[in-house]
Amino acid sequence: MGFVDGVPLTVCTYLEDSYTRSAGADIVKVAQEKKSAYVVLDRTIFHPKSGGQPSDQGTIEGITFRVDVKRAMLVNLVIIHYGKTEGIPVPGPVTCSIDWSNRLMMMRRHTAAHLLDYCLSTVSKSQVETTDSWLGEDPYVGYGGSPPESLDLKRIEDLGNDFIRQALKVEIKTLARTEAERLIADAPNILRLPKTERLRIVTIEGQLPIPCGGTHVQSLGEIGSLEVRRIDSAEKGFRLHFEVR
Repeated sequence: MGFVDGVPLTVCTYLEDSYTRSAGADIVKVAQEKKSAYVVLDRTIFHPKSGGQPSDQGTIEGITFRVDVKRAMLVNLVIIHYGKTEGIPVPGPVTCSIDWSNRLMMMRRHTAAHLLDYCLSTVSKSQVETTDSWLGEDPYVGYGGSPPESLDLKRIEDLGNDFIRQALKVEIKTLARTEAERLIADAPNILRLPKTERLRIVTIEGQLPIPCGGTHVQSLGEIGSLEVRRIDSAEKGFRLHFEVR
């Protein structure tokens, strides 16, 4: 997309602290379209739609304008924010605020999805390979191959809720790729890693470290509870649908 040509890479502050609800930034580029606009910031708390996680929504406000952000998009490591405008956005300092209730739900669902990987592997007594996921409405995690025979969804759910009651900690750190790869040889999404020099690793206490660029809670206790709803067949495997309560 030519719009981001020559634009510095966006600093993704949501990766540093997923709990930040509001923060300052600077608009570095704008494309106005009648009553909407595409906006690039030097840094952002908005998570774009990626890795199965829907885009954050919220507002970008300057002194004389406001952008109601409907979606954030990742293009060549630059995040573009699109939304309806009041006034005309211009380069300079702004205040950004995200829809916190939506973000918190994404954090709870995303960590629950990682927990689901571990519980499925434990109950089926086999290593799993994730193929895709979706954390919006009717969330699921997709897995390759055929589901184990007589897979007991209730056992998976009960095991997940046992870990949630223990409020296991969730650790996030970014490592050099060579160091990270030594930790994640058995990660369920190893085949879908980005070609980057550094990898962000999410580890639930006592479970496998998983490379991930999404937002997460700091403790499984914040998930509330896990409901494993159903299993569906997919083109190259199967999907486990779940929800958090």
